[in-house]
Amino acid sequence: MIQYYLSIFIAGFSLMTVEIVSSRIVAPIIGSSVFTWTSVIGITLLGLSIGSLVGGEIADRYLKAYGQKVLSFALFVAAFLVYLIVPLSRNVGFILDGSFSLPVLSILICGALFLLPALSIGALSPIIFKLYVGDIKNIGKKYGILSSVWSVGSIFGVFVTGFYFISVIGSSGIISLVSATLFLLFYFFSLKNLDRSSPHFKRHLAFLVILTLLLPLAFFFEKRPPLPASVLFQRETAYYDLRVVEYDLFPQYGKNRILFLDTDPNSIQTEKPSKEFYTDIYPAFSALSDTLKNIYVIGAGAYTLPINLRKYYPDSNITVSEIDPEVEKVGRAYFNVGNYDIKTVIGDARLDFSPARSTGEKYDLVFGDAYNSLISVPWYLMTKEFFSDVRGSLNQGGIFAINFIGTLQGPQSKVFGSVYNTMREVFPNDYIFAFGNTPEEIQNITIVGVKSDNHLSYDALAEKLDTIDPTYFLTRSLVDKSSLDSSALGKDMVLTDNFAPVDTMMTGLLSDYFPKYLPLYRKMLQ
Repeated sequence: MIQYYLSIFIAGFSLMTVEIVSSRIVAPIIGSSVFTWTSVIGITLLGLSIGSLVGGEIADRYLKAYGQKVLSFALFVAAFLVYLIVPLSRNVGFILDGSFSLPVLSILICGALFLLPALSIGALSPIIFKLYVGDIKNIGKKYGILSSVWSVGSIFGVFVTGFYFISVIGSSGIISLVSATLFLLFYFFSLKNLDRSSPHFKRHLAFLVILTLLLPLAFFFEKRPPLPASVLFQRETAYYDLRVVEYDLFPQYGKNRILFLDTDPNSIQTEKPSKEFYTDIYPAFSALSDTLKNIYVIGAGAYTLPINLRKYYPDSNITVSEIDPEVEKVGRAYFNVGNYDIKTVIGDARLDFSPARSTGEKYDLVFGDAYNSLISVPWYLMTKEFFSDVRGSLNQGGIFAINFIGTLQGPQSKVFGSVYNTMREVFPNDYIFAFGNTPEEIQNITIVGVKSDNHLSYDALAEKLDTIDPTYFLTRSLVDKSSLDSSALGKDMVLTDNFAPVDTMMTGLLSDYFPKYLPLYRKMLQ
């Protein structure tokens, strides 16, 4: 009976391990969003349900004649299909070339990669169950035991994959491990069922020996291909598939070094100073406050904004919060962060500003820069409760600025409208900067709230910006709020911890943005 407990444990472990790692395999292709997770879970459940039907039919039709050989064959098929996931993931360009929205792309790619592996693993359960039961006596108890062992294997797969495997051996290594485990179980049942008196014994044994020799070679040659010339660094972390790319996206500024987090070009560092990105907003804060001694930036990226702040406010203390420790290491190795006096804190900014964990530190400027990813937006950093926590950590006259991607007007402006309404709930003294050519364009938008009753009019702030910025970049970026459609803004919601459907609001933006820029991003990574 132990053999069946082991088999069902490994089946449960394999299914959940593949499901957890699936999102990491898909993320470098189409990003990690609610659509990715929805597709992964949905396709896995679909495969499991179809597999249960197929496995039950196979068990009833073939077990009586072939016994454990059926399980052995089913394990081989499952191992082989799991093994194919990684090489197939590198050949889904034909799907990406279609004009599909991100939700449809997610379903198609997850279906192509994970439906058959999930189906094959799902088929194991009814086969193992029928072999284990034997007769119908105490069938309820026996089903309960096997179901419990499956669940324990699944739980083990979830925890060991999420907390250990992903950050230690990576997604390709995890898939290889699952496939090898299923292959070893196949070997066990195959060797166990070899009939030494059979005239085909030597042939079957030779087949297993050849497989035993070929399996390690297959896993050895299944390593990632060499990095493209444009990719200076690549590593899969617990949070992202992190890549540093050198590509002349803006040749007028010399060499461009870009940090990719999954499929998203998160931030860019140019060789020459620029004056057209949201990271060039830093002088504007001096027009809103005379005291900028203590600065906190949420989200490191390529450290472009923190470095700009350090240069412009040389006497300030600058702290950067970054959730992924590997991003800080890459910042020091590839983006010259070590040349500047910038303190990095590893952790989630939501916890850093939580009153329960507050150190009592007060800031003159907090800049939320974890929002510049269009694919995976940390919604819990865009709610009224979080904004209130940040306000409590500001000195009087302190500034809170958040950057995100959206449109100022048009059918896709719900993200902007909701974030703006949320900001106004907490900071009635607010300003808007936008970095596109038209209000309907998808662009970086920075909303600034000030903990002060001293409000500057649009004209007064524009005059101060003209004084400190001779290029007039900041003045052009400052939005005259009287030009916005107040009736449309009034219909947008205030985001709260209880209800903040940011991913849903982003669907329209993604539908416009993703198909347009995906070919460029793929080219940059080749």
